[in-house]
Amino acid sequence: MKRSLICALCALLAFACTAPEKKAPETTPPPQEREDENGLAFASLSVINMREKPDYAAELGTQALMGTPVKVHYHDNDYWVNIETPDGYKAWVNEMAIEPIDQARLDAWKAAKRVVVTSYYSFFLDAPRPGAGHVSDAVWGDIVEVVGTRGNYTQVKLPAGTVCFIPTSDVTDLRKWVDSREAVIPADAPKMQVDKARARILETARAFLGVPYLWAGTSIKGVDCSGFSKSVYFLNGYMLLRNASQQYKTGEPIDVSQGIGNLQPADLVFFGREATEDKPERISHVAIYLGDGKIIHSSQLVRINSLIEGEPDYYSRKPIRACRIIGNQDCGKGVVSIANSGVYF
Repeated sequence: MKRSLICALCALLAFACTAPEKKAPETTPPPQEREDENGLAFASLSVINMREKPDYAAELGTQALMGTPVKVHYHDNDYWVNIETPDGYKAWVNEMAIEPIDQARLDAWKAAKRVVVTSYYSFFLDAPRPGAGHVSDAVWGDIVEVVGTRGNYTQVKLPAGTVCFIPTSDVTDLRKWVDSREAVIPADAPKMQVDKARARILETARAFLGVPYLWAGTSIKGVDCSGFSKSVYFLNGYMLLRNASQQYKTGEPIDVSQGIGNLQPADLVFFGREATEDKPERISHVAIYLGDGKIIHSSQLVRINSLIEGEPDYYSRKPIRACRIIGNQDCGKGVVSIANSGVYF
């Protein structure tokens, strides 16, 4: 398969987990589904909850941030909509979670001036002043269109069309933000640049310390293990696949069969069940390697543990796989940069 085709496929894919690992997304819609006439939408809430079945009691499958373009596959006329995220995950949301659009609207959005929320948490307000009423909450990574500025506030348009305000200190121009993601580097980058890229990943990962574990969570509000790694890398310009069982097959494989000596900071480390004569290997957890035998991961909450036996914070599960994401984007290894994904620009 030609490299260009592989990269194109990666762009479509690139977007769980303490045991048991979440199942992979369905590759085909359920039998009752049909392709929706509209077919496109934006995630319209700060974080939308995507469920495995059209029922509030159904298992949470994943989440998507405000401004994420999604495909619409089916609307069951009872406010449940089946959608697909840019990484190929299909699940159900209520109709208020998305804003249907057409291709012309998506193209206009890609060309428009937009900002990304860069504070952990904020609010969209109904007036450009302190104490104004809340229109919606906002979280790290949400994307909205810019209308203008009013003093210390940026006037924005939410996916549903509501015009409101957010403190300018809480947002950054999307294009400038993407271009500034210093963790996205070429494969042959010099060591100084690689070290800086690794440090950026670790800085973001540490910003999540204490965030509670949430099955299927992918935001600063709560994350599962692969939602944590996915979020950390997204905030540094990378789009990863959703589940740990998918992520370990991406990037550059790192051998951990003889221990952790080959690992570098920011590598992904995977845990689970090793293959036996009776059972296949099963990946069920992922962490980000910090260096010096330490990992940071979402297990009950985002925390740091040691892989060195005898340490007070020793994590007793044995690493069975690892991969290197940094420098392995846009080249057919299942990792895509935001800049070249075709999803946002």
